Amino acid sequence: MATITRERLIELQELYEALKVRVLSIDEKYSLDYVEPKLDLPDSLNLQKLEYTPKTEEELTALAEQAVAAVIISKQASIEKAYSSKLKSVAIKLTQNKNNHFATVNGIMEKYLERCEKIKRRAIEHGLVFSTVTTKYLDKENSSNLAQLQDAATYTNQKSKLIEQEGTDAEEIYQQSCAALEEEKQARIAQAYQKLLDSEKSLRIKIEKYNNSLEEKEQKYQASRQRTLENARRAAYNRALNNAKIYAELGETGYRQLIQREKYAVCQDAFFPLRRDEAQAILTFDSFLVSHLGVYYNSFVNWINTTLLP
Repeated sequence: MATITRERLIELQELYEALKVRVLSIDEKYSLDYVEPKLDLPDSLNLQKLEYTPKTEEELTALAEQAVAAVIISKQASIEKAYSSKLKSVAIKLTQNKNNHFATVNGIMEKYLERCEKIKRRAIEHGLVFSTVTTKYLDKENSSNLAQLQDAATYTNQKSKLIEQEGTDAEEIYQQSCAALEEEKQARIAQAYQKLLDSEKSLRIKIEKYNNSLEEKEQKYQASRQRTLENARRAAYNRALNNAKIYAELGETGYRQLIQREKYAVCQDAFFPLRRDEAQAILTFDSFLVSHLGVYYNSFVNWINTTLLP
């Protein structure tokens, strides 16, 4: 007879424990008592609902402002650049106008002095230095010079006003552009806000729909679970009722032997693949089979010794 290894003994112990479960299930099968069925079903699906926390008006407004910020900043920069460029152009024109005025004045004064010098030389040549005629010519040149200077100043001032008006116009255009951009900004924010609001609403509806579907699934599950439980209870009741009828027909001894015969058949089924020494080793584990097979225990031992291969 081959020696049974420790590893094989562990396998035999596992097989024996599984056989015990099958044997005990026969007692449950033939029980005369109604036993509340135990369902391998959880009390609930425990489906997790999605939480929805709507954004506040302040949060939506902040998000809308962020959404349009880049476009508005770019347009504002363009307005600032155009305004700054115009102001620089006006400043350059004013400086140029002032420089032109100084050049004109210098030219007028140079020609005035030249003419006066020419009058004085002629007066000396003709001995008329202190003549009223010389004074008259000099006064005439002075008046003409003052008139030219006045005309030059008037021209410069008028041109300066025109140039300054360009600056004023640029300021007005700048203010109008900024105001228009502010209106555009508010319109864009309102549009972005509404879009976010619609998105929030859509999300809320989707989450509510999803959560409602979970409730529907839970309700269906509970209904199915209840039907399964009722069927199991009905089956348990019918089993107990049928067992009671069989018991009434066979009597206590006959009913007990019916149970033991089925246990005997189950044990044969479990032991049939084993070697004789392995089966004999299992019989030494405990007295479980002795108590459950009753009068069939000796027959089972004899079956092992005569049927199983050594």
